[in-house]
Amino acid sequence: MPLRYSKMSNNYRWIKLIDIRFLFSSLLIIIAFKNFPPVMAAPPEEIPRTIQDFLEGAVADFKSEGVRSYDTHPAGMICVEYGLNGYTSTFKFDAGYKLLESSSDKFNDLEGMFSEIDDRLPLLSLPSEIEHSLRILFPGLEGINFRKVFFQGEHLYQIKCITNSVGVFPVIDGKGELVQFSIDRDGDGLGDAYELVCGFNPNDSDSDNDGFPDGLEHAKDGNPLDAGVFPKILKMRHDKDSNVMVITVSTCRGKNFFLEVNPTGENAGWERLGEAVQGDGEDKEFTLPSDGFFINAMVRVGVEGVDLDLTMNADKPPRKKSNKNCNVPSSLRGREISVGQGKKLMFRSNRRGEMVEGGDKGNMVVPFSYTFSKPDHCKARLVLTFTTRRGFETMVYELTFVSKGGSGEFVAKKFGKGRKENAGQGNFTISMNP
Repeated sequence: MPLRYSKMSNNYRWIKLIDIRFLFSSLLIIIAFKNFPPVMAAPPEEIPRTIQDFLEGAVADFKSEGVRSYDTHPAGMICVEYGLNGYTSTFKFDAGYKLLESSSDKFNDLEGMFSEIDDRLPLLSLPSEIEHSLRILFPGLEGINFRKVFFQGEHLYQIKCITNSVGVFPVIDGKGELVQFSIDRDGDGLGDAYELVCGFNPNDSDSDNDGFPDGLEHAKDGNPLDAGVFPKILKMRHDKDSNVMVITVSTCRGKNFFLEVNPTGENAGWERLGEAVQGDGEDKEFTLPSDGFFINAMVRVGVEGVDLDLTMNADKPPRKKSNKNCNVPSSLRGREISVGQGKKLMFRSNRRGEMVEGGDKGNMVVPFSYTFSKPDHCKARLVLTFTTRRGFETMVYELTFVSKGGSGEFVAKKFGKGRKENAGQGNFTISMNP
């Protein structure tokens, strides 16, 4: 019995020894992986000197061992990944070593932070170290102004500037490190780096020359490389409560959008519906009375080119603040607006109303559909659409609202004269009412 106990004890010791050796080996493996050096796609000496110089200026406390990868895309774009201290920054350059795009995963939630700030500060107010870094990174820039936010425990600066005649909005942190940058030289809504990878032309907003910018086609199921495939930017639905057809158009910056209608569905006879609206990347609504007109009618949306303001990074210009108490009401439902010459606009619902004109023989009442938008703090745009024998007639009013005493009511104190727009030429997508 003691002999058996001794053997079991020896076996037990032997098993424990194996376990200890296994744990020791695992520990060595873990330590080896933890301290493994960054994988380099190319040795540092093979990275062009121009890019090395840029990285040294763009990254605070730059160390060459932080370059994790260096690669050249078949499109000619150069991609660099840099990472130390748990965060990774990516940089993309064109074949001429010009920066196209950069980002840091430390600030993935930065989108929209600066758009909430209305006030821009003069460039002279920048800390000297930030301005110095800016000059090093973009030697040819013409600085304009900047905005500042406090985000994730750090001060970040978005600078509005122009480099090589193109507007850009780089974001730099308090150490002078480049946090975010993108450039869209043709203003089509797609960054140059993305266009190079996809085979689009970064210097032409309309790669297939079909009238629709590449960004809009890419986002709305079009084909930027095939002029025969149009984007799906037109939707129609019937608002039963107001008895109008609501037409929604997806827009983009740098283009004007307008509607044309045809009461017969034939190739000829297209008429412009009101004025064109300037695209801003948001959906725009048009309304049409649905009093039997849409049995055979067709609608198409036209796109016109406008002068680009060369503002990149899809930055929306801040609205000007006003000390006047003139906030535009959110809805016109149940309100009346006098437009002169004995005419009143009476709004029965959110999309339908009547124009009432007094006369010797009584009131003349003309129904209309309408859209109501608020482009500014005090101003609004009112588009009325009437059914006529020929089809439609559109009137456009520019309204300025002011508060009526302290009651919270609003009055359209000033308004621009209603006007009609003539039919124009453009590139179209067409929708038949279902």
